[in-house]
Amino acid sequence: MPAEPSTPTKPPLPLNPQRRVVLCVGPGGVGKTTCAATLALAAAREGKKVLVVTIDPSRRLAQALGFDASAKPGTELEVQLPAGAAGSGTLKALLLDGKVVFDRLVRGYASDAAAAEKILRNPIYRATTEHLGGALEYAAMAQLRLLYDEGRHDLLVLDTPPTANALEFLAAPDRVQELVTNPAIRLLTGTGTFGARVLGIGNRVVLKALGAVGGGQFIEELGAFLREFAVVLSAFRERAGDFQELLTSAATGVILTTSASQFSVREALAFLEVLRQRSLRVDAVVLNRMIPAFPEPPARERVARALETLDDVGARELEALMDSYRGIRVQGQRSLAAVQTLARAYPSIPVWALPRREPPPNSLRELASLGDQFIRVAG
Repeated sequence: MPAEPSTPTKPPLPLNPQRRVVLCVGPGGVGKTTCAATLALAAAREGKKVLVVTIDPSRRLAQALGFDASAKPGTELEVQLPAGAAGSGTLKALLLDGKVVFDRLVRGYASDAAAAEKILRNPIYRATTEHLGGALEYAAMAQLRLLYDEGRHDLLVLDTPPTANALEFLAAPDRVQELVTNPAIRLLTGTGTFGARVLGIGNRVVLKALGAVGGGQFIEELGAFLREFAVVLSAFRERAGDFQELLTSAATGVILTTSASQFSVREALAFLEVLRQRSLRVDAVVLNRMIPAFPEPPARERVARALETLDDVGARELEALMDSYRGIRVQGQRSLAAVQTLARAYPSIPVWALPRREPPPNSLRELASLGDQFIRVAG
């Protein structure tokens, strides 16, 4: 492997032309949202009709994509491409709102309009969609599935939710789906006989006992909500298909974003193994905020002679300069070590680099410039 990344004249994007969906995944705090926006913009500039779905962009990135105080979550926003884009390319951005997605599912998949309104008016509905573990992840996957089925875009780029553990995104929708399949839920909602057979009592007796603890009205409202909401999720799953079906299809690729820190690389390796076990197609690993490998510093005496003509540069300033160079060289060596570690573990997955930028990009022009600097690290 060369000491420094190779830079093609026109670096291709790490995007497979077969893909209609790209999931940008990775640990928190590594610039995953910036990577998603950069990929989406670059694809649009190459002539694709692209929609980037983001969850919680930083203020600077939201401004770069055109979100302001008047932008409504759940509404696709047209993004004006910088000069030089292909004529047919377009970019839209959508700020994901879990409640907007769930409202759409309820209205579209409830048994009838009356049932939909009953769910939406249930006081437990809002709390459930906002605070239920995995609800945001489920909403993200549901939004992706709906957009995919509509077929209005050549490419959908999903910035996955900012979870403490990146693997939560893959596991959380299954937990929400348990509202349909869990026997305990069916017992509570009165839609199954599992609990009655085991306990030898009827469901009304169970509900009465639970009502004595939590209040009869609350238990009835909870049961009604779960029963009706399970119908919605079941109908959506039946008509739209299982999420895993889309994730493992050739239409979907994964871009894993990480940084060069040892912790982030270890987490990325564990994530790659889970993605492999789940049969997802990993198109590339993006090593973000990468610092290139710097050569050995020149001898201290040579640097001192080069600085002799400058005023106010003494021994203390010279030592600070040498320390700074040594520090950035160590960071470059860590970046190279990260590339080597990833390449050894998964030699078939391309490793791409995005250079560190200070301050981070805060305009479409700067995102476009960052996209032009994707570097494929030669193996």
